[in-house]
Amino acid sequence: MDEIIKIDNAIRDHIETLKKEATKLEFNVICEFSLNKEHISEIPWRTLNYPGVYLIEIKNNNTFNTFSKWLEDFKPKWEDERYVKSYTPNLKKKRIRNHHELEEWIPLYIGISKRIEGRVHEHIFKELHKTTFALKLNAREFLFTERFRLKTINCPVDHYNIILPIIESKQREKINPLIGKQ
Repeated sequence: MDEIIKIDNAIRDHIETLKKEATKLEFNVICEFSLNKEHISEIPWRTLNYPGVYLIEIKNNNTFNTFSKWLEDFKPKWEDERYVKSYTPNLKKKRIRNHHELEEWIPLYIGISKRIEGRVHEHIFKELHKTTFALKLNAREFLFTERFRLKTINCPVDHYNIILPIIESKQREKINPLIGKQ
């Protein structure tokens, strides 16, 4: 049992180091895209076949001069009854409270995947009636005029199930995406 406790202590120390390092990581911009068939090719799908953390942002189109006004417009559209209970994530009040400035890019969602390409594809194209949990962006007509940005952190690690949830959590705390499951 003493060896198990030593291992546990070593793991705890490594996890603390991982948490510190995870907050230092920065997302790389992959592309911007729109939700219409003409521009969806803007996503370089073949280059996204790696494990990591992804961030989907929406562009502030400068229609509103404060974050509160932007949110007043966005929230009822996101929470429209057509989308509620369709295996889609909700707005998170706690994270919304951490946004005070209306930035050029507004963080919508952070997630992890062993293959970012497939997961981002689901977030964009999954149909509302499908039971896979996703943003289902292309099923929301009000988003067709919006511009999005995809950012990732490539994490080719052997211990994905241990490391990636910690990185995701720390990035979520740092960025406060408006929408999420957690």
